[in-house]
Amino acid sequence: MNFRYILAALMLSLFSLGVVNAAGQPINEDFTALIALAEKMIAAGKASDTSGFVDAASEASAVAKDQGMKGNSITVQRVSTKFKVAKKAVKSGDFAKGIKEAEEAIVEMKKEKPALNFGGGSEKRPNSLY
Repeated sequence: MNFRYILAALMLSLFSLGVVNAAGQPINEDFTALIALAEKMIAAGKASDTSGFVDAASEASAVAKDQGMKGNSITVQRVSTKFKVAKKAVKSGDFAKGIKEAEEAIVEMKKEKPALNFGGGSEKRPNSLY
């Protein structure tokens, strides 16, 4: 009887190790495809091409969704929201807002990621008291 409980606990712990994901953003995010699509959206917006903009925005949303499924990334979530807002704005005829949202998405994707710190904060920081 005790053997079953031990075996159940062992199986549960092994299963939980496979399910756990690391908190935070993925270390190696590649936004190349999303940046290219955002630039395509901007070009279509400057040419007042509604269908071209909407098509590029739809494709960008699909790529962002796919990329978001591979890793939990707050950047992909923010960019995806900007693509949706841009698409809605252009559908209503507001190209300036659509272009602005696409440009902000590019800025978000090109932001420098902070350096990773390991050791639970035990590293000595510059200008610190310890």
